[in-house]
Amino acid sequence: MRYWSAIVLGVALLASPVHKVYAQESGSDQASLLLDKYQRQQERIERIRANQDTVSTIEQAAISHRLLERHLHAFETINQLSQYLIEQNALGLADKQVLAEVEQIINQNNQDLVSGIEKQQKQFNEDYAKEEADSIKAFQLYIEHLSSADLIYSAMVQQIINQQALGFDVASEKQYTVDHLYTRAESFSGMVGLVGKKREELGKLIKITPEDQSLKDQLAVVTEQLAVAGVSFKLTVDLLTQLGFDASFYQQTLLKLGGQITTDVLDVNILGGIAKRWVDRLTEYFVEHGGEWIFKLILLVAIYYLFRSLSRLVRKLMTKSLDSSKLNLSSLMKDMIISSVARIVIIIGILFALAQVGISLAPILAGLGVAGFIIGFALQDTLGNFAAGLMILIYRPYDVGDMVEVGGGVFGKVKSMNLVSTTILTIDNQTLVIPNSKIWGDVIKNVTAQKLRRVDLVFGIGYSDDIEKTEAVLKELLDKHPMVLPEPEPMVKLHVLNESSVDFIVRPWVKTDDYWDVYWDITREVKMRFDNDGISIPFPQRDVHFYPATAEAAQIEK
Repeated sequence: MRYWSAIVLGVALLASPVHKVYAQESGSDQASLLLDKYQRQQERIERIRANQDTVSTIEQAAISHRLLERHLHAFETINQLSQYLIEQNALGLADKQVLAEVEQIINQNNQDLVSGIEKQQKQFNEDYAKEEADSIKAFQLYIEHLSSADLIYSAMVQQIINQQALGFDVASEKQYTVDHLYTRAESFSGMVGLVGKKREELGKLIKITPEDQSLKDQLAVVTEQLAVAGVSFKLTVDLLTQLGFDASFYQQTLLKLGGQITTDVLDVNILGGIAKRWVDRLTEYFVEHGGEWIFKLILLVAIYYLFRSLSRLVRKLMTKSLDSSKLNLSSLMKDMIISSVARIVIIIGILFALAQVGISLAPILAGLGVAGFIIGFALQDTLGNFAAGLMILIYRPYDVGDMVEVGGGVFGKVKSMNLVSTTILTIDNQTLVIPNSKIWGDVIKNVTAQKLRRVDLVFGIGYSDDIEKTEAVLKELLDKHPMVLPEPEPMVKLHVLNESSVDFIVRPWVKTDDYWDVYWDITREVKMRFDNDGISIPFPQRDVHFYPATAEAAQIEK
């Protein structure tokens, strides 16, 4: 706050005899009141300044802060006076002599502000040179310097705007202010780049030595410095815009610095400037590197299609090799091996193509490793399916085309399988995709795994029918059927004496593919033959007897 002793915010304003004459001779009561108010404010400021050197060092900081508040109040009074005169001038009520005197007052105030800027900058340079560049003390000095400069430039711009509204000549003051604001904006733009790079370098060093607290402190200071400078930068751009100058270029830098979308981005000039910069950069880049990238793109596509054709060739060769091999591999295992080899060829081709166009493979492979670990941790269930798929391929409980019952009652033909799931086609032509972990964790029933299969049939006859005749008929039907195998020998046995029937079991052996044909044929032939030979096929029945109620029973019911 000690810089405010060097800042003149209209200290001499209205303190001269000219001001007093104006206060006495003005015909405006409002103007007189404002001038009297300002005169009292100036007297208080002079009393405080006169006794400033008589207090302690600690108290001087408080006195400086109080002087700042007094100066700001005085400047606000001047601003109110200017606004009042602007209104009077718009109504044609302002006195020309009064306007001339006010112009002289404001010009004097502008000179004081310019003097304040130069003194404040000189004092800051001297104090800042005594401190280390990255120290906390230097950073505090920098914050105070920016705050002071922000207030001074804001006051100068406000006075220029007031002078313009009153019709005063402000060409020299405006040019001086604009030049300094442009220089300030350029300084902030350059600092954004320099401090931004320094912050990136500190971030990299912290990643290498995360335990170094000094680096973290420096990073915190640099980050805060960038934030504080951003506030002053935005104020500078706003002041330039208020003076009617194009500051869209700096608005673009502010958007980059802040990283936030504000109403500034809706400005057509800003959007146009950003778009033009992007287009210019892209155009310049493609003019310089376009031919090289086109060649790399053609090379990338050519290598990809070359390895794609090679993958198809490898697939065909692997298929022929495995089909002619004496290895006892399941169709599922063959498909997995062929697909894996073909995909590996494609992956090698892609990596080779990327290497040829200048892309480093080490970061990609490292990233894939990290991504694989994260994905594997997140997809534990999928990894369980993967492991179950490997077990199924190794132990081969079923193969493509087998009729199986898996997953707690799912029955159908195995259509395809990968390392994660198995596709089952049910008898009624529904497609079911079952995770391998559910299949491997339950009973697997393979109906067609064996070449031969036994057909289990049960036929019942009445108690009054001839047992030997029935056995002869059943054996005859089995012997005549072309799909029933002689070995193992078919079985016909009397099995159970049920409540309503005498049951025979009929168990012929057939090829697995003929199972259902034999089942249905034998069932049909038995029914037809039993009907022709007079052998009954009983069905459950129950006799119900009704007895007339006796007199005693009727009495009980009553």
